[in-house]
Formats: sequence, C-alpha cells, structure tokens
Amino acid sequence: MQIGTYARDLDQVRKALEFEPDFVDLRMDLTGKLNLTESRKLLSDAGVGCTVHLPNSPDWGPIDVARGIVPFIDMTAHINAELVTFHTTLSPLFFSDEDIAAFLHEIPAACDAAREAGVILAAETLGLYFTELTLLFDIDPDIRLAMDIGHAQILAARNRSLGMIEHFFDKVAMVNCHDNNGKTMVDEVLRLRSQREVPLREMRSIGHKYDQHLPIGEGSIDFEQIFRELKHKSYDGRFLMMCRDQSRFPDERRKLRAIWDEI
Repeated sequence: MQIGTYARDLDQVRKALEFEPDFVDLRMDLTGKLNLTESRKLLSDAGVGCTVHLPNSPDWGPIDVARGIVPFIDMTAHINAELVTFHTTLSPLFFSDEDIAAFLHEIPAACDAAREAGVILAAETLGLYFTELTLLFDIDPDIRLAMDIGHAQILAARNRSLGMIEHFFDKVAMVNCHDNNGKTMVDEVLRLRSQREVPLREMRSIGHKYDQHLPIGEGSIDFEQIFRELKHKSYDGRFLMMCRDQSRFPDERRKLRAIWDEI
C-alpha cells in the first residue's frame, strides 16, 4: 500500500514532503503554476515518487480534451512520473452521445503518444458507467483507472466504485479518496426533473456542488464497504488522499489505515 497526497505548486510540494507521503500527485493546470522540473528535484532529493494529473478545462470540448493532453505527455515522461491521470468526456451524466463518440475517436492519438513516451495513462472516473468504461478499454487496453471514490458517489445511490472493482479491478492503478454527500444529488435531480427539463450544463453545475472533497467520514460514503472489496481482491497499490484541505493528509492517512486494518 502506498498513500500519497497532492500538490498544485512548489509551496504545496514542500508542504506535502513534510508529511512524508509515499508519493505526491502533481496537479497540473493551464496556468503553468506548477514547475515540474523543480517539483521533481524536490521529490527526488526526498526520495519520494510522483504521479501527475494532466490539466483540464471546463471550456474544452471532447476533441480538445483528447488532443489537449498530448503536449503534456512528454513533460511527464521527462520527470519519470509513475502514472499520469487524465479526464474524459465519457460520462453520460454530463455529456451527450455525440461528445462521447468524438472523444473516443480522438483519444487513440494520446494513447499512442503515451506508449512512445513510456507513460502509463489512467482515466480518472467521473460519472463513468460500465458501458463507457468498456468502450474506453476496447479503444486501448493499456489505459488504466484512477478510481475516484468521491466522484463515483456523484448522482449515485450505490457508489460506482463497487461496480468498477467487480468488473475492472485489473485496470485499477490508483484509488482517489475523498468524501461527499453525492447520494443527496439523486433526490435533488429527480425533484428538478419532475418540474422541468434539466440541461447538461445545469447537471455539471450540480455535480460540481456535490464534489466537496471532504475528509473521510465527513460525508456519507461507505468507505468500509469499498475498502473491503479492494482488500478482498488483494489490492495493494496507490491511495491518493484528495481532501480539499491538504493539511488534513496525516489524519486522512491514519483513517484509511485504521479502516483497512479493521476489515
């Protein structure tokens, strides 16, 4: 088991290293605030590995998402990232069938670039169901999953991580941990739909509201059930603690280990 935290700039990298994590997830954005070279030097000097989260923009369409990550792949290869996470537009909760088809048409180019660079790509799960994940893996079986437990609770009465573990466990390369009250979103959306049509743009806005990135135990997600399934499958990989307050990492690490040891 490796337990890591995240950083969006050099100050956060330095802060993260004070907590002695097993790895740090470098969260890139389009503003270029994160200096990858300096970040990697700090991590290397501390003997700590890194993963990378590629940038994303709410203004990007499906083609932009697939093409936009390609220029960053070589950067991540140069810093020896252990895993590179990207977002998709595959979710039927937030995107149309046309968006999904366009993304699937364009993403092979990014997968080819990753193979050439020796980089492992992992899709972060946000509203992804069995069908969309199957389509993604059919496009390229080398893609892995950054299984985000918090995102899997958005508009879901039963956390979608359980289905991912059941059907795609061999694809899971990292587990992102943060809490929320996403179950409540089901009731809100059903209530709104009983009154009027709810456009995709509004669905995205509601989803963002419920994506709270709370500490474990401060939302309604049943982490014990999910961890039990992972442990039953002998998962011993990366756990990325994604509470919005980076300073909570030591507490979050203790909570994870306590739950894991008790099940």
